[in-house]
Amino acid sequence: MSNVNKQSLREEFDTLKARFERLCTEGKMGSESQSLIQALLMLFELLMAVFMEKRTTKDSKNSSKPSSQTDKDNTAASQPGAKGKGKDENNARSGNTRTVETVQVAEVHVCETCGEHLGNTPCAGHERRTKIDIIFEIAASTRTIAG
Repeated sequence: MSNVNKQSLREEFDTLKARFERLCTEGKMGSESQSLIQALLMLFELLMAVFMEKRTTKDSKNSSKPSSQTDKDNTAASQPGAKGKGKDENNARSGNTRTVETVQVAEVHVCETCGEHLGNTPCAGHERRTKIDIIFEIAASTRTIAG
């Protein structure tokens, strides 16, 4: 696996960010380009914070330590079929999340198949969709089909 010099990567990123800000103050960037590049810079900062700060602890797979002397790696995906022993994990939601709920009503006046009028037909059902974003925001929307 390749090794990245974190300091030089951050310095290069800061240099590019300063160059972008200088071009903006000189009026050489359009407003659309500024918005796009600012969003990309924010995403790169987030990715650098997430991936460059991760530490890999020594375990039986990357060192000569036997598995009985290493701690469990909570960041790794569990092996399929592995059965844990002891207490169950606490699956409570983290405190730094929020849920945004939106309700959208889709009015249906005629049947798409036969063209029959559906004005007096009761609601056929609800759809619920969940979108999970990287900033730990859960957006749930409910769509009601009304006749």
